[in-house]
Amino acid sequence: MNGFSKQSWGSRYQTMGSTAEKAFLLKYPHAHRLGIDRPDFSVRKLPTFFRQAPDFLLQDGAYEVMGVSSRAEEPTLKLKHEKLDVLKEWAKYGPVHLWVWDSSRKTCVCMPIDAWEVLMKEYGEVKHFPDNNKAYWDLPIEHFKGYEE
Repeated sequence: MNGFSKQSWGSRYQTMGSTAEKAFLLKYPHAHRLGIDRPDFSVRKLPTFFRQAPDFLLQDGAYEVMGVSSRAEEPTLKLKHEKLDVLKEWAKYGPVHLWVWDSSRKTCVCMPIDAWEVLMKEYGEVKHFPDNNKAYWDLPIEHFKGYEE
């Protein structure tokens, strides 16, 4: 089987975030879905603020749920610049957390979005996705060890 990044967009889209979201919902079964979850229509024309809305809502704020590319030689969190910018906008209205699941170690790290931004700027590297040239922060998981829940 090809690596995740080598699969077609359609194949990746069907599973993106699924493992991490399932782990989040096991831990927080009463979380309320806030963000878009693979609707039956194209979201390309929606404003970025809607497309990149945090995934879930709990009593203490909104949560964006992501997984790390744990099968890579050097596991990393890949956070699009666009997503970080929108999550910071959401944080103007209430707390926003980024909850990151490492499926290979079965651990999660959760911090406010501004703490993640500090880590990204200090230890992350700016890269671009080859298929659309969109910028993202590439943060090796070694830099957020010790923050596990």
